[in-house]
Amino acid sequence: MRPNIASLSVLCCLPMTLLAQSARQEKTISLPARASVEAVSVSQTGNLIAAICSDHVVRVWSVSSGEPVRSLEEKNESPNAAQFSTDGRLLAVAYQIVQYEKGAIRVFDVDLWKEQYDLAAPFSMYALAFSPGKRRLAFSHLNTEIWDFGSGKNLTDISPPFGGSAAMSFSPDGKWVATADGDGFVRVYDANTGTLRGTPTEFLLEPLAVAFSPDGKTVLAGGADKVISIINPESGKVVRVFPRQSGLVSSLDVSANGKQAAVVYRSAESFVEANHVILWDLAKGTVLADFQKLGIVIVGGTFVSDHYVFVTASGNQLTLWSIP
Repeated sequence: MRPNIASLSVLCCLPMTLLAQSARQEKTISLPARASVEAVSVSQTGNLIAAICSDHVVRVWSVSSGEPVRSLEEKNESPNAAQFSTDGRLLAVAYQIVQYEKGAIRVFDVDLWKEQYDLAAPFSMYALAFSPGKRRLAFSHLNTEIWDFGSGKNLTDISPPFGGSAAMSFSPDGKWVATADGDGFVRVYDANTGTLRGTPTEFLLEPLAVAFSPDGKTVLAGGADKVISIINPESGKVVRVFPRQSGLVSSLDVSANGKQAAVVYRSAESFVEANHVILWDLAKGTVLADFQKLGIVIVGGTFVSDHYVFVTASGNQLTLWSIP
């Protein structure tokens, strides 16, 4: 069943850059005048959007109504990233504690909006990833930690050689975690022990996005080299490369059926400008849809059921789009 987003009114349609297929403008949300949006997380259930705002507030809205649900604000703490669990029941927010130059992760129950976990971090964190079933949370900046909610313990502390990790992804069974690291490598680790499983070495520039396929047999990665690479996590070999684009890869997401990948590209000259979304057919390596509109910034997205949902920001307004 298609989630709540299907009931939203369609306000207009924009033509795709490459195909006749269109992205649908589903909803617009207004923010306070001085609160621009820096990043968003959309729950995979399609019912909530959480935004990191420039006034150091995390704002949460209902997708169906566009109405605010909650505002999260921590005194003397600046939010860096937010991520919903795969079932949409938890929201993790990474904060930088300005006074002490340390980090913290707050995990909230979105039904009661109570803080369930408060995790200390040695640095401010910019990459968050929930394992399937919300049992574990990986977070990273200069090092990567994997926290197990069941035991209440940190399972492992992974320190990449240089620069930390820009993105992480758990395998579907939660046994492995892939990291896009600042030294130009994608690494795959045992999520229980931190043991290195494989390190592809065929990247030209820094990887910025990484995701496991739903069957766990491949890892998709992309970054400053402007291509999507498909990696065998067993051997660490790149087995396929998609055609190079004009922008660098800033994020990617794979559909639940494993047939499509949605990739956000950004300008290499200005990371917040001239970005677009390409929906790839993974089996054929061809473009299904390409959305681009000047003057707006893509701030996040995810697959919801059988379609891709993404959010753009322009001034103090958010716009929600979907690609069938």
